[in-house]
Amino acid sequence: MVELCLPSHEVCASATFLPRGAETFDQDWQAWSTETFGPVLRPALLALQRFASGVSPSELLSQDAALGAALPELAAWRSLAAGRRLLLDFTPPQGSRLLERLRLAAGGNESTGHLATIYAVRAHIFHLPAVQVAASFLLAECVLGAASAGLTLPARRTASLMRSACSAAASGDEVQLLAV
Repeated sequence: MVELCLPSHEVCASATFLPRGAETFDQDWQAWSTETFGPVLRPALLALQRFASGVSPSELLSQDAALGAALPELAAWRSLAAGRRLLLDFTPPQGSRLLERLRLAAGGNESTGHLATIYAVRAHIFHLPAVQVAASFLLAECVLGAASAGLTLPARRTASLMRSACSAAASGDEVQLLAV
């Protein structure tokens, strides 16, 4: 799923999870899961993917702006940079009129195109399940954040971090999230 929704994952860093370093990685992950992913990103991803299926591009852009306002300042800036790179530097899947419209909008508005928005729209294009899309975004932030802190996470530790983030989100979807 990450490959479909974030084809730039091999050359980008985490967008909203900004660990201070290897020594504080677990504490930083817990704080981000509780303060940013659970209350802001996860609901936004679910809503944005739902919006992608039937609303006008202007409504999607409105939700994108609301997401940017809800994120901490540095995370919002990095999210916008990563999302715009994904939107503008990668060719959208064939027949993706919504992504084409978002590209046009982003070309004329520097504050359009947060990563979660583009990720959710790409997920919609590929008909991916919303709950698993949120989990794949979580996984991408975890692995990319670890790399930025100089860590390579073994599978067991990654699973543990994912479980802790799911618990922090306290959504009831934990089983589906871990199935990714």
